Order: sequence, then structure tokens, then C-alpha cells
Amino acid sequence: MASAYNLSDEILRVFVNTQRSEMTLADLHQHLVNHRNRLTTDDILCAFRSASLMNLFNLQSISNELCLVQLNPKLILCELCLKRQSHFFRKPSDKECCFPHKLTEHPNNVILLRKFNYEVFDENLLLDILRLHLKANKENEATNTKPFNPDRRFPAKQSPVHLNNRPPTSSSPTATPKHRVLKSRPPSTTKKSPIQSTILKENVAERQLDICIPSEKDAPDVDLEIVQLVLATKDIIVEPQLDKQVSNDFYRRYTLQFKSKQIVDHLLQTEPVIIYNNVPIKMKRTTRQRDARLFAFKFDTDKKIDSMRLNLYVETLVGKQNGDIIDMTSNGSEQQIYLVRCKEPIDFNHLYRIYSTKNTLQGFRVIITEIYAAETLEVSFIPNTLHKPMSIEYLRKLFGETRWQQDVFACTAIHDEYSADIELMNEDVTTNWLLDANRFERDLFLSIRPIIDFITPSEKNEEEDDEEVRNLLAESPVATSISPTNASVDSSKEEKDLHVYRIKPDWRIVLTHPTFGKDYRKYIGENLNLSVQITGSSIHVPNEHLRKELARHTNMFIQKFVFHEVNNPSKAQVQLIKENYHRMAHKWRQDTTVTLIAAHRDVIDELLAQLNSASRPPSKTVNTPALRTRPLPNVKKQSPSSSPKPSNEESLTSQPSTKSNEENTYLLPYSIENSVYFPFFHTSNSFPDRLRTYLSSTYHITLEIKFVSPTKLMLELSGQQNLVHEARNVLQSLFTSLKNKTYSNSSTSCKFSIPDVQHVAQWHLDQSGIVSSCTYSPRNGGTLLVRYFAGHPQFGADEQTIDDIILNKLYDKSYQFSGNSKKFESQKGSTEKSQSLSIYLCGSKPVVHEVYIQVKTLADEYIPTKCDVALASNQIVYLLQFCQTEIKKFDKRYEDDGVNILTGLKSDGTSQVLAPKYLHAEVKLFLFEMGQVQMVSKDFRCSSQLLKEKKSEISTLASRNHCLLSINSSSSSSSSSSSLPKVPSSPVTHQISVKVGPGEIHVINGDLTKEQVDVIVICSTSTQLYEKFIKAAGSEVEQELKGKDLANKTIDTSVGQLKQAKRLFFIPWAPPSAYFTNSDSDSLRQSIIAFIQEAIKFTIQKNLQSIAFPAIGCGGHRIPSDVIATIMIETVQKELLSNSKAQLTVKFVIQQTNVCLDFSAKLKSISSSATANRTRTSSPTHSMNAEKVTITLTTSNVNVNVARSLLDTIENILA
Repeated sequence: MASAYNLSDEILRVFVNTQRSEMTLADLHQHLVNHRNRLTTDDILCAFRSASLMNLFNLQSISNELCLVQLNPKLILCELCLKRQSHFFRKPSDKECCFPHKLTEHPNNVILLRKFNYEVFDENLLLDILRLHLKANKENEATNTKPFNPDRRFPAKQSPVHLNNRPPTSSSPTATPKHRVLKSRPPSTTKKSPIQSTILKENVAERQLDICIPSEKDAPDVDLEIVQLVLATKDIIVEPQLDKQVSNDFYRRYTLQFKSKQIVDHLLQTEPVIIYNNVPIKMKRTTRQRDARLFAFKFDTDKKIDSMRLNLYVETLVGKQNGDIIDMTSNGSEQQIYLVRCKEPIDFNHLYRIYSTKNTLQGFRVIITEIYAAETLEVSFIPNTLHKPMSIEYLRKLFGETRWQQDVFACTAIHDEYSADIELMNEDVTTNWLLDANRFERDLFLSIRPIIDFITPSEKNEEEDDEEVRNLLAESPVATSISPTNASVDSSKEEKDLHVYRIKPDWRIVLTHPTFGKDYRKYIGENLNLSVQITGSSIHVPNEHLRKELARHTNMFIQKFVFHEVNNPSKAQVQLIKENYHRMAHKWRQDTTVTLIAAHRDVIDELLAQLNSASRPPSKTVNTPALRTRPLPNVKKQSPSSSPKPSNEESLTSQPSTKSNEENTYLLPYSIENSVYFPFFHTSNSFPDRLRTYLSSTYHITLEIKFVSPTKLMLELSGQQNLVHEARNVLQSLFTSLKNKTYSNSSTSCKFSIPDVQHVAQWHLDQSGIVSSCTYSPRNGGTLLVRYFAGHPQFGADEQTIDDIILNKLYDKSYQFSGNSKKFESQKGSTEKSQSLSIYLCGSKPVVHEVYIQVKTLADEYIPTKCDVALASNQIVYLLQFCQTEIKKFDKRYEDDGVNILTGLKSDGTSQVLAPKYLHAEVKLFLFEMGQVQMVSKDFRCSSQLLKEKKSEISTLASRNHCLLSINSSSSSSSSSSSLPKVPSSPVTHQISVKVGPGEIHVINGDLTKEQVDVIVICSTSTQLYEKFIKAAGSEVEQELKGKDLANKTIDTSVGQLKQAKRLFFIPWAPPSAYFTNSDSDSLRQSIIAFIQEAIKFTIQKNLQSIAFPAIGCGGHRIPSDVIATIMIETVQKELLSNSKAQLTVKFVIQQTNVCLDFSAKLKSISSSATANRTRTSSPTHSMNAEKVTITLTTSNVNVNVARSLLDTIENILA
């Protein structure tokens, strides 16, 4: 809240002190003048134009001399605020308050105050003025609001109009309070005086509606007059028709204005769609709302803006973690556009305050553009789907007639048989449609996306609004017309009309010329399919889009012409102009002695000598249209001391030539307004000095160069008159001989991809004495443009010579590399992490070779390469199983250098890790130290059955004590007919089973795709598992799943190539968010139970006997495997016991050893039941099958004592 003295607070203080809710402007001025003597009514009106006072007061014009100021705030307080009672939400009360007293101590209030710009007021004054307003309303209600009295001088005050058109809920003690503060009040519709028109002009748009009816072909009996008559039957009178209407093959649209905003609100709330003779008449608001969560950045450059800078800038404007940035720049565009989508409503006042202090980024000016709330959608068919051609009838059928009538305002365009644009009734409807986008795509095979419409500032005139034309003019290689008529245009003609394109006065002589006009109409017809008819200085077009396209193509057509002024033409010149009228347009400027002519450049060049041969001062030649570029630094070249220096008045005069004070010295200004010539006169170019020397030695004249403006260069020639004219003709011939040569990359060279190639090329051309100008463009992968003069004996260049220099002397070489290294980036001087896989060098051959060797040396040292690891297989297995944490830390430490150890370690002896050459020794030392292990063994005697029973327990103990386990067994009795198979080294394979009720539960360490079972369950939302099964099952299963909603539905398919199974069952599953955010283990349990029950129910219904599950949640979701094992096995146990008739075998097939161990341990914990059944039955007497068992533990050097102690523990287990 602002507490300093200001006029706004003084206005509030007058109303509070007088306890009046309305007063005339004269009375208000009288009260204020007592405190501020020099205050005028204009000062008060200026204050009322502020957004804060406009949202607090209404101004009504009673007569030409009388203006009424009415208190009309956008916020209304509760009764407790009126009585000044203390009340807070946490205390009980007979009446709840929906607006706390302390305005700035509640976040919702702060948002509302900013929305209506009330934060500029003093807090206490604002509360007093709101209480005054509420008190006045209560008094009016107490007197029952009498009808309007014609004898009363001012109109009666209106009571608040609530959003639901019912009396305020706070007046009813039994009503449930609504947490809404804003009570909208209707704006005044009284006729406004010119003074208040700018203050209340938005109210006019609030009284307007857009009306849509079908096209004349679809509804020939209904037109605008019918619409007006239908509204009249409902006692709704339309004001004089506005000149805003659209009519095409899809719909007709009109803008109607009504007497008050209440009528508009009532229509939209009660009957937004009126059906007359089965024809819908649809209505929506004309005014469009700003999207509160979107805005855009625009940068006038073809270079990408650094994402880190952009993110920081957005964070500065809208707050941290509140903005997502979307790059909307089209390929090849020379303007960068970034859309910013915020999660919360944007405080635009704060945004623009920050923007005013920082409005450039990366050296480019930031243009902030607001966006309308989306009301138009692009609807298109999903590719490769069967459908009918796009039409309105087909869309109505797809979406349903009811939804189409209620939600769709009009189908505005059908682009082809695949896509169309539809406009919806309002932004709320748009939101609902976008929420249904997934359903439309799934059920109707339709894709919908909102069309973004940028808000153009209303202050811009028509030409400035045409952004595409403005960009075209900014890039145009020709200069502006010097016609004085362009500078002054009547304000009435500048009024924006989206259906009229206004022709510039000087361009009209070309566009209305018999020959050129015919060419222009043909050019527009071929490119825009538009028939052009020029009326005065205007061309009428059907819509705004065509107006912009017409402006762009007209500019392109005009660029072919050169405009030339002839000052005070002689009879011979007039005769010459008339004789060439068929190929040259002309215009005699009114009230001047100047004639403007326009023709193609070759015609101007041909006739220029003849026009200048008469005894008239030389004329000034310029090009059109206007050029708008970045200002260049002023450059001045001093002429020799013998040459008199003309005054500024003489050098900038519009006269083509003047006499100096010296008797025999003639001064001639030569204007250059085409920017393509400017680089030739740059201080680093040798051309100006060479030109001075040439003119001095050949014509004995002096040359002075002046940059008059960023778009105009003046050459001043001084000497004898006849020699000056000869030199001028030579200059004109020189400049018209300018040619362009473009070079681009070939299949064997990429030198033109380097922006600095223009400087290298310019240096080589300068060294060869060739006058030229080199420019680089990033288009088409990079191009070099060389401009030079052709055919001139002094300054001309041979194209073959230029080709030889550019193509042969510019040597290029590239170095290919893979991977990134922070050290390498710092050595080669880059400030950003390189994303390229190549380094391109271009320049003189010796220099390129030298730099190439340096780059190669750096790359060999710092780019990651493969490093062989000489470790035994048991060492590698130990590292992978017990040292992953340390290895990941090492990888993280050298992440910027491209080090990657973990993925390169292989237990088969072929380990190769990635690291820069300078880190190879450090990597090997690290792995050698981490891989120092010892093996301890011990022999035992026990039966194979006991070993099998205890194997899972022993494996778990070994893993927990950081030991690799290896078990070898052999028969101790030669008479034994069977022996326990050899147990492979760690990781150990497991298979354990338990009988539960009529069924069985198995835990198997193996591959789920190879398991012999009736039903295989796949978690369809697990990308890794899904892709693994698709690859194993083949294209048949992939085709069955095509187009199915795997993320939301369960789907069963055939088995394809997995012939060992009968059905594949895909179930979507993901951990609930509550598990991660609130550690809600119960929600995790319920989701897994539902997963298991769905699969078992499917198996029983299909009369199948066995089912296999994966261990879900233990991979990417990183849920502890013992938690998953407990939930899944307990759920299966309950399901088998509850389905006593189903003899079902349930298998958990798990490939990860550590996960399998946890599942085995859990299953073993329930195996104490008498029904437990092992995979192989054995004799109850263990001693009958006693065998020799050797158990080997591999562990680190520091853990050897723990391993030895563990062997003793194992001995007790097997005893």
C-alpha cells in the first residue's frame, strides 16, 4: 500500500470526509483546491484515467458542462467490516466473514488488490471508502429503492448486481457464504462527453455481442434483419448496426451493440443459443480476455537465445518454478518466439516493472507479448487412420449434435480433408474440450490443439501492426522514398480498418500506371488469387489475413522500381518524360517544382544521362520502400585542405547542387540511401581512400563522405562544375554495376558454416586489391555473400578471380570427435558445453594446419577413449555387486570429463571403460584398489536336501556381509546313486516352492520370457519389460497392441513366438504418488493387491492352471525389493486360500539375484506349514545322503575376518 501523499488518496479522502457516494466534478474540484491551489479539472480527469480510480469510480456526463462522479468499487465488504467488528476465520461467529479486515495480511486479498490496482491507495482510506459504499447501499435498501424521479437532478444509484443474479447471500442469516469478494457492477451506459470517452471506452465493447448464423447457402431464410426481429420479440433492441461482419461458405458473423451490459449478461446466461425455424443463432462476447497464465517473448534475430539466460530471465519476471518455456520459432525464421506457460496467474504489473529495468537479453531487445485466452481449436485427423473427408457435417456427427450446438460458435475454416478450425463459445468451453483431448484422440481419432493468438497493442497504427511487412521493410536492400506526403497523413485515414489496405501516395503512381498496374494486378492474382481494384488510395480485401498478405506482396512488387526526383524540369526533360510514359510513371508534385518519376532500374539508368544533360542542376535518385535498420556509427572523412568544406545547411539541402563561396568551386551532394553500399564506406575498407585518390587524380575534385543518418550516406563532390558532373556520372555507373556472388557448402567442404568466414574472406580479397563487401548468413546451413563492382577499369573485379580466392585460398579442415570433456572445452576456449561432434577450421592453409595439430593434440588428451581393465572375473563381479556406490561417486566426480566406468565393467573379462587419456592411470589405480579381494574356503559334510533347504539362507548371509558365495558339492559314498548338482558361483540360481491350499507358489531365478506357464503377466507401463516382451513375442503381438490404450486398460493377447505359454496379459501399474510424497505404504499395498487380483481373476476365468509374475516396482521406481516381495507373496497366498476350488500354480520369475533372494526369503518364512512342498522331495534322514560340500567366500582384504567368521556360522547352519 502506498502511504505517501498523492492526488488519488486526496480524492478518496474528500469522499470519506463528506460521507458522500457521488458528487459533481466541480464540487470535487472545489474540495481539492482548498489543499492544492494550482489544481485544475484537467488534472482531476487525468487522475481518473488511472486504472485504480477507474475501478473505484464511474464518471457520467449529465450535460456539456456537468459531469457526475459516482463511487462504484469492484470490491464489496461484508457487514462486519461495516460495523468495524474484529473477526477472524479461526473464531466462531454467528455470521461468517468472506473478506478479512486486514487487507494486506491475507494472500487472497493481495491478489484482488493487485487485480484492480487498489494497492496504490492508502489502506485505511480504501477501507473507509469501501465501508462508505456498503453503508450507502444499506441505506438505499432500507428505503426500498424508490423508482426513478424525473424531478431529481441526478440518476438514482444502482444496487450491486451479483454474479448469480440473486440478492447478496450475506443479507440472509441462513445462507451459506460464498468465498467470493468480487461483485460485478454494470458500467454506466449514459452518453459520454468527449472528455470521458477515453476513460469509459471499454464499456462500449462490454455492450457488444458477436452473432453467428449458418451461411447463406445453409440458411437462406435467416439474415441479420431476422436476428434483430427475433431479439425484438424478447424486448431486446439492437443499437445502430456496427460495420463489423464476416460472410463466407461456413458461417455469417455480425457484431451487435445493445443498450447496456446487463442485457448482454442476461442473454449469455439465459439463452446464448436461440433456435429459430431450426436455425441456431449463437451469441458470444465480442471482447476477448487475456490469458492469465501465458505470455510470449519475441527477439528480432535469427540466433537462438541461450536457454540458461532465458530461464533465469523468466524466473526474474514471474518467480521461481512458475514458468515452462516452449520454443515456437519456425525453421528459418529471423524472429525468435518463446511461449511462457505459468502454473499460477501472472502478476503482469510486477512483470512489467521488472521488464522496465531489464528489457534486453544476450544483446537483443526483449518484446513481451500478451496472449488471448484460447477460444479457437485446430481439429485434425490422426495420420494413418481411416476417416471421411473433413466437413462440418462430419464434425457435427463425430462430436454429437447436442455438444456442437452448445459448445461450438462456428467452424471458421476447413484447410483440407484432414484439418479444420472451430471457434468455441468461450474460454471455459475451450478448457473442457482440452480436458477431453485424450478421449477424442482415443475414440474419434481426432487431434485437437489450441490456436494461440497474440495481443497486439492498440497504440500501434496499421502499418506497425503488420509485423510481417515491417520485418520485410527492415531487411529490404532499398531505401525510403523522400516524398513529403509520406510524413503527414490525416489522422482520420490512419484509423485502423482490417478490410482496407491503404496505398502509400508515392506508390500509387506505379500501381495505377497502365503498364505497371496491369503487371501488379497479374502478380497479385497469381500469388494471392485475389482480384485487385484500386479505389482512390485504398484496396478492399475480405479479411485481415489477406490485407497483411497484400501488403507484403505489394512491398515485394515495389522493390523492383527506382524512384527519382527531377527538380524544376526543363522543357526538354518534360518532353523526355512524356515520351517515355509507356515505361515510366511520373507525378507532378502539387505546389512544388519537383517531378517524381518511377521505373525499373535499367530504364532509369538509360534515361538518367539524358535527364542530366539539360542545363539543370543534377537530380537526386533514391529507392523505395523504407529501410529500417540498426543505427551505424557516424563516419566522417575529411577532404583535402584545398577543398572548401561546405556548411551543414549546404550539405543536407534538398537542392541537388549549390555554389560555394569560392568563385570556381562547384559543390554537388550525391545521396546514397541503399544500405548494401554502406559496408564499402566503412573505416576498415580501403575503398573510400582509393575512391578519393581516383577522383582527385582523374577529375581534380575532392570527396567528402558523411553519414547523415543510419539510413543515408552523403558524398559531397567539389571542383569544377563540368568535372563534378562527369565524376557524378562515373559514380552512378560504378554503383549500378554492383553484383552479388553467393557461396554455400558443398559435399566436400563446410567452410561456409562458420560465421567468421566473412572476415577471413574479406581479408583475402583486400590483400588481392579487390574492392568488395562480404556478409555471412546462417540460412541453408550457412552462406557467404560477396558484393563487388563488375566491369569498371579502376574498381571492377573479375568473378573468376573472386571464385579462385574464395574456393581455393580459403582452406578448410574439420576434426571429428565423440564425447564431451570439461577440460577440452576450457582448452579450446568454449564457454558452453559443446553439442557438436565436429570442429571446423577455415583460413590460410599453414595457419589451419597449425591450429588443426593443436586441436588434435588437445582432443587426444581430453576426449574420452576406451581403457582396458585387467581384472579377474571374480574381482569384476565383486565390484559390480558390492562397490557400485563408490564407482558411481567416481563417475560423478569426473562426469564433465566423460568418465563412465560402471557400464563398461563386464564379468567375461572384456571390460573397457571410458575416460580421457590423462585419467587412464587414475582409473586403473582406482579399480585395482577397489578390486583387491581374497578367497576363503571351508569343507563341510551334509545331505543334498539340507544344502538345498539352507542355500537361500546362506546366500542372504553372504550378500549382507559383502561376500561372493560359491558352493561345490560331490558325493562322499561310491554307492550313492545320485548326487547334488554342482552349484555355480555367485550369483546363485534359486528355485523354491511352497504349497498353499490347493495351489503352489514358486520363486524362480530366471527369464520370464522363457518360463513354461499358461499366463505371463507383463506390466505394460514398464518400458523396459514391455519392449523386451515385444521383441521376444514378435510382430504378431505388436500388431495386436497397436492403437490400444496400454496406459489405462488391461489387454490380453496371443503369445506370438513364445510358444511355451498360452496367453500374454498386459496390466498397467505405477506406484501411487502418495507413496513418494507422503510415504503412504498402504496406498502402495492396495495398488499391488489390485494388480495381483486382476491377473489371478483373468487366469481363473479362462480356466488356465498357471501364471507367472514379474517383480514390479524394484527397477526404475526403486522400491525396496523386500517390501514388494512381502506384499506380492502375501497377496497371492490369500488369493489361493480364498479360491479353494482353483488348483493354481503361481510363479514369480525374477532375473535380478538380489531381488530373487528377498522373494525366496519371504516365501521361506511361510514354508513352516505342514503343506510346504520343496521342488525335490528327499529322505527324512539327512545322514543317508551325506556329501562333501566346499563353500568359498570372496571378499575384500579388509573384510577377510568377517568372511571367516561367516564360514563358522554356515557350519552351524549345516550341522
